[in-house]
Amino acid sequence: MPTLMISHAEIDSEIATAWYDLLEKIFPTFQYKYSSNPNDQSFSSYSAFADQIQQWITESEYCLTIQTPNSSVRPWIVWEAGMARALRKGIYVILYGIEPGNLKNPLDSHPHYDGTNPVDVRRIIRGISAGTATRYDESSFDAALSAYQSRLQEKRYVYEFRQVDYEKRICLELTYDQRQALVQSAKVPDDAIVRGDFGSLGIFGYDPQTLSITWGELVGKLDKDDDERPWPGSAVTWTKMLGRTLRKAISRQWTPDDPEGLPLYWEVRNTGGVSYRPSIAQQKVSAGKTIFSIAFTQLPPELTARPPGPLGTLFHYVDFARMLRWGVLKNPRFRDFFEGNLSGQALCQIRADFLDTLLNIRIEFQNRGLEKEQILNALSVEQQDSVQTILDDYYRIIRQLEPENEPNLETINDLGPKLLSLNAQFFIILQEAIGKRLAKEFAISVGLS
Repeated sequence: MPTLMISHAEIDSEIATAWYDLLEKIFPTFQYKYSSNPNDQSFSSYSAFADQIQQWITESEYCLTIQTPNSSVRPWIVWEAGMARALRKGIYVILYGIEPGNLKNPLDSHPHYDGTNPVDVRRIIRGISAGTATRYDESSFDAALSAYQSRLQEKRYVYEFRQVDYEKRICLELTYDQRQALVQSAKVPDDAIVRGDFGSLGIFGYDPQTLSITWGELVGKLDKDDDERPWPGSAVTWTKMLGRTLRKAISRQWTPDDPEGLPLYWEVRNTGGVSYRPSIAQQKVSAGKTIFSIAFTQLPPELTARPPGPLGTLFHYVDFARMLRWGVLKNPRFRDFFEGNLSGQALCQIRADFLDTLLNIRIEFQNRGLEKEQILNALSVEQQDSVQTILDDYYRIIRQLEPENEPNLETINDLGPKLLSLNAQFFIILQEAIGKRLAKEFAISVGLS
């Protein structure tokens, strides 16, 4: 008397039972083994389960392995099929909710059958019939198939699989040597691999179907496409900041309670563009490789809404002036640094943090979709000359404070107060300009124009 085993995960018991009912009607003299059979209480413990399954496979002529999105990654199911193969048993790999060839487990080497396709179901029945020299009644098959399909339709929620990918994410892979080079230079090596999940390389201007590139190719493309950006250099500068941030992640080994956010990244689109909030989501070290997962989140537009036109531009610059003043220059974190209360390694570390923080807010501002000199168009003619002078002085100072220039303590202590003074002058002009434009805005709103 032939014996068939139906291998399945517990979550797919409804499908296993559907197969049992189908086979039992077609081959009523066969014996059937499957773990969710309510009439078989073979398993009293985990070890007993393994022994019993092994015995079942030994006794069976065929093993039907049920593969769904729920179970294709379950090691037990692959183990059972592997044992059946080792014992030279007939194996039918039956798929639900998975495209043939996409199991991504060792069973991809076997022929696949679509459990929802009547033609494939019939092929399995005919194969079992021929292999066991057992004839069956076609009318019995038709009736059993109808009941099988009805049960699958009723329970299709068990195996249906739909995936909508909302997250944008890239993975940066570093070999051991590349990791060490990054720690030394704070620069991502050109030959490091960048992989895009869910078509995420599209945010850098690549075809969404592109799966992987090198870091050097990515930076080269951003540099080539620089003319398309409202603020030239903003994307390439963002990549530089990423290298410095990843070095911190490697050196300090941040915990999940201390995640590292990144400055905004601006994606150029035909309709203009969009800003993403990136963050380092994961650092994984395995088999000599370090893999960083970097997520890009698009914020709801209502959370970043500003007035259109010049007034909106002014509010953007108020944000920048705020970040520069209280996020960097007057941040309590750097008080001991400016007051000369630190020395040795602590001083070197806080100096690097200060320069990185200053770079961070600049990149944040550059990736909002603003044009570099857009502020001038939002000011009166009288204010434009004053602001242009402030901007010229600001850029002159900032060039000296670029982290890659490694400014010494004397330079930072000299330029810090000057930057704070420019910030105060800028705030006063912004306040005046916003006040005038708000007066017009509110007057129009209440019909006083």
